[in-house]
Amino acid sequence: MRKHFAWSARFRWALVLIIAVAGVLVPAVSAQAGEGGPKLTVLTRNIYQGTDLTNVVTATTFPGFVAAVTQDWGNVVATDFPARARALAAEVRQVRPDVIGLQEVSLWRDQLVSDTVTGAPAPNATHVVYDFLAILQAKLATAGVPYTVVSMSTNADVEAPRINPASPNGFTDVRLTDRDVILVRTPLADKFVDPANGQYAVQLIAPSPAGPVSFTRGWASIDYQQSAARRVRIFNTHLEVDAPPVAGQVQVAQGAEALAVIAASPYPVVALGDYNSDANGSTTPTYGLLTRSLTDAWATARPGDPGNSCCQAELLNSVQRATTRIDLVLTTGPWKVDRVQPTGDQPFRTGPAPLWASDHFGVTARLELPKPTRCAK
Repeated sequence: MRKHFAWSARFRWALVLIIAVAGVLVPAVSAQAGEGGPKLTVLTRNIYQGTDLTNVVTATTFPGFVAAVTQDWGNVVATDFPARARALAAEVRQVRPDVIGLQEVSLWRDQLVSDTVTGAPAPNATHVVYDFLAILQAKLATAGVPYTVVSMSTNADVEAPRINPASPNGFTDVRLTDRDVILVRTPLADKFVDPANGQYAVQLIAPSPAGPVSFTRGWASIDYQQSAARRVRIFNTHLEVDAPPVAGQVQVAQGAEALAVIAASPYPVVALGDYNSDANGSTTPTYGLLTRSLTDAWATARPGDPGNSCCQAELLNSVQRATTRIDLVLTTGPWKVDRVQPTGDQPFRTGPAPLWASDHFGVTARLELPKPTRCAK
């Protein structure tokens, strides 16, 4: 009896150990069937290019423009994206979204000896200083939550000189390439197909002392094939700012274009992004235009909660109250929402600056996928 009891105890402990180890080794897969049907957890996250470019936009002379580029470059360095990327990775590890729609995924390059000051065509700088996408993916992998790029839109690509006494001619060119990116959890990557991207026909073209500049905006999409019969499309974008009157009008036009792209999908769509239009209707009509045909997951799950997601100070060096809700998770039709919540809405450290992972907060939602349609294949 004793020998039998001892063996049973060892067996029971072994079984407990096996179950515990299995729980560690088998990752949770939220994009799976559960109570009420298959779920998909999404996150929209503007990760902030590191400066708001106000200095450049408001410059009225060429020397003032160069000084503004110099200041904005200093802001990019000061806001320290590698440190912010660690904080972003910690956010992602906590909520473990299946899909992430990223905006302002900047690629910063430079060229030691400026040729834009001598009239050479721009952009042509090739030396990579900060690749926000590569940095963030590395931090995610280190945090144990690897993500794969499945769709990307390359948007604005601009270059301008900054003052640099270390350069032989006193100036260095700085090049900013803006991207919207869709990431998915690497274990699910083979379920995502048919990437697409595009740029809006209507763009803001702003005058500057260096000539007209267009900060091109675009969109990216990918299809999630949950099963042979169930397919949904993920759409991600970043619309023009709401500055009146011209930029706001451009934003409304881009919102209409985004709706047309979404409406052309043969599958249900979840649209992620920074739409730059306050959900309370106080800025531009874009939010109202979008939500005439799309459902706002935040408003569905948290009616009456303002859910403001923007913005912190340019240098991310103070704590201020968010005043607008412009980061949205929208769906075609009233998808069931298990939960929706902000991410990154607290400083990730008390000092030194940057204190925040971005000037925006993220929004994550756990959605129940709609029932299969005839279009699914």
